[in-house]
Amino acid sequence: MVFEDVVGIYLAEKKHRSRQRDLYSLKRLQPYFGGRSLIDLKRADVRGYVMSRQADGVVESTIKRELKLFSAAINYVRLEHDRADLVNPVQSLGLAGSEPRVRWIDRVEARSLIEAAGRFARRPHLVAFIRLALHTGCRKNELLKLEWSRVDFERRALVLGAEHTKNRRRRVVPLNDEAIAVLRAQREWVERYALGARWVFAVASGSRLTTVQNGFRAACGRAGIADFRVHDLRHTFASWLVMSGVSLYVVKDLLGHSSITVTERYAHLAPHVGRSAVQLLLPVT
Repeated sequence: MVFEDVVGIYLAEKKHRSRQRDLYSLKRLQPYFGGRSLIDLKRADVRGYVMSRQADGVVESTIKRELKLFSAAINYVRLEHDRADLVNPVQSLGLAGSEPRVRWIDRVEARSLIEAAGRFARRPHLVAFIRLALHTGCRKNELLKLEWSRVDFERRALVLGAEHTKNRRRRVVPLNDEAIAVLRAQREWVERYALGARWVFAVASGSRLTTVQNGFRAACGRAGIADFRVHDLRHTFASWLVMSGVSLYVVKDLLGHSSITVTERYAHLAPHVGRSAVQLLLPVT
């Protein structure tokens, strides 16, 4: 089997929550591994790919994500198609990856971003999305695919089933006053312009909004906020909480992280917690 056979089977048969990312990774892998037999592929060949990508200035976290697709495809075909002869030279390669990204904005910048997002908007969706992301910490698709049936105004919560989250774990997201106000305003818009639509971010046809990328990028430009992505709204939510003294374990649960290790990327934002803690120690007499 050659590279195209293995990856083609995997992409055709496996359900993907991040298909666009997989296709981007495939675009990078194809020129290097295309046409090559998996039986003959060695770890040295994979390391050669790593070195070529590094020579192009690509960070290790991106290379690791690309190779993750390749590795997953090999493992899938080995298991589901009884191809025990396929060895996985990608597995446990030992790429350390770079420091995880933590890019956040302060409240003044957030206000500027919200104002910029609404300046030329024909509908309130982008502003509502930004405000909700900042106050719930939800991922982009957790919000864009949110249905009204999972918005509980009485309990002040969003209900995300296992099928709605990245790590396939059910999560109940508490809503503060700001989030409730956003959802009520959004409901009024939907009832007026997309009556009967099931989606929180419904368009006039009743279908859902599928992307906010272009509008978000333009709003960042108008607000003068550089190097800020949609996912960084989630980082901002977590950073604001940690800097306010909220426990990392509470932030972990709110974000739906599977491990506290992931949440620890925000620990440096709360040095005051450690300073307060050591003051509790009594002198030795």
